[in-house]
Amino acid sequence: MKRKILIVDDDPNILQGYRRSLRKRFKLDLAPGGQEALEKIKEEGPFAIVVSDMRMPGMDGLQLLSRLREIEPDTIRIMLTGNADQKTAVDAVNKGDVFKFLTKPCSSETMAATLEAGLAQYGQTLEKRAILEQNTSEVRDLSGQLTYHSQHDFLTGLVNRQAFELRVQHFLDLSRSEGSNHALCIIDLDNFHVVNDSCGYFAGDECLRQIGSLLSSQRGGNDVVSRLAANQFAILINDCQMDEAEQFTYGLHEQFKQFNFEWEGEQFDVNASIGLIPVSKDSESVATLLSAAETACNVAKDRGRNSLHVGKPNDAELTQRLNESQWVNQIHHALRDNRFRLFFQQITPIGNTIEEGDHFEILIRMVDEEGQLIAPGIFLTAAEHYFLTPQIDRWVIRNVVEWFGNNPQKLARLSMCSINLSGHSLGSEDILGFISETFENSAIPPQKICFEVTETAAISRLNLAVDFITTLKAKGFRFSLDDFGSGFSSFAYLKNLPVDYLKIDGQFVKSMHTDSVDRAMVKSITEIAKVMNKLTIAEFVENEEIVLILQEMGVDFSQGYYYAKPCPLDEME
Repeated sequence: MKRKILIVDDDPNILQGYRRSLRKRFKLDLAPGGQEALEKIKEEGPFAIVVSDMRMPGMDGLQLLSRLREIEPDTIRIMLTGNADQKTAVDAVNKGDVFKFLTKPCSSETMAATLEAGLAQYGQTLEKRAILEQNTSEVRDLSGQLTYHSQHDFLTGLVNRQAFELRVQHFLDLSRSEGSNHALCIIDLDNFHVVNDSCGYFAGDECLRQIGSLLSSQRGGNDVVSRLAANQFAILINDCQMDEAEQFTYGLHEQFKQFNFEWEGEQFDVNASIGLIPVSKDSESVATLLSAAETACNVAKDRGRNSLHVGKPNDAELTQRLNESQWVNQIHHALRDNRFRLFFQQITPIGNTIEEGDHFEILIRMVDEEGQLIAPGIFLTAAEHYFLTPQIDRWVIRNVVEWFGNNPQKLARLSMCSINLSGHSLGSEDILGFISETFENSAIPPQKICFEVTETAAISRLNLAVDFITTLKAKGFRFSLDDFGSGFSSFAYLKNLPVDYLKIDGQFVKSMHTDSVDRAMVKSITEIAKVMNKLTIAEFVENEEIVLILQEMGVDFSQGYYYAKPCPLDEME
């Protein structure tokens, strides 16, 4: 059973933010002030951890935690402070009123790591108290059982995540005090769900036990092996240089390639993606180390799984993914606070197609906490990697529908509005229902909406994409295949995708007036489109010379800075 944690803050946004990000991992309760917290503690206590903001009206955090020390001395007390209050917080730690203090703003990741450490400390406190309350013989048995079960995974017998993080902290402390070097390795089983799906969870459990035994047999005497999550393991490699750790990890990867799980006559290859990073005196914290190792493992997964990535100084790929992970909270907050803005860029007919009315593509910008606009290229990659793009797609669709509802004169003169959909939305189970319901409850004719999907996303999810497009086209919506020509098999897949427009990849268009290969590529796409009765749109059109070449080739529409830069939708004339 999860132990209860109470978070106290007079800012409801902070409370709700922690509830959303931490509720799946912890059993949370919230209080808006010190007095309310005391009443909740007396009525519903005890709480394993109480986290309190320092500055609050009425009873402040110092008073609350001081009272709490008197009435519930075992409760772990954590204080949230601003930079200006750090000396006061340090004094409170030294006095014993506070277990630890965190500086605001405190990320969910840092809060989670601190709560894990606090729960471990609370568990140890309860163990000690239980020992004191038992007779000597019972204490020996109970102590051994409690200690073991609180630190080990029940299935594999390996160290659990909570205990593992404490070991990582110990190794990190050794690095700082003695200058020793260690390494952290995260192992994620690829396609493990196949075992569960094919043979059931008993088979999956047995597979995990065998993996645990395999990892334990590889380690040295002072290394630590842990099962962190369902099919994620970790090894903390003690006292080694990075080249030794690499050699060990490559050997481990080979062991996984040879590992074969058998169940009732069926055999399964259980491969692994592995991330490895150093642990040294320069490492920041346990949370940062685990995040970096998991990110390195994700880099290995992105390479096609069953791969290994070693994080090193100046590792551009790892740095990029770590930077992306820092955008996740900002994207969540922007969705929560409605801090996205709709932009548009016109699409101009240049061929024989006659079109009356406005034709434009909807684009998106994010507004940061300082009010500055953030270009989509900065945050959308992170959103894609962390499966946030369906939420962004829904935001765009809702707000486009609302905007046209507030601007019926713009809807009346609209010819076509293009809205981008991410690859993850193509695989979302309920996005079709969301789109249908949203537009059915609006005055927008489906024939005036064109959804853009990238060629890469469509081809990688070909069957899903075909079903998705076919379903919505039956309702009257149009579709455009974006970035066409960027893949290696564009023409081979095109006949299977029932789209209305081909949007020629701008990388070919912007240099076609000076590059004969790019010009030939655009010409080939245009000719194929005509044979298949699809309209073409050239993007990244930046000068008149390109327009003339496109017209000569028979391209139907043109989009780019030559006509107009993206502008806020609210400023459409």
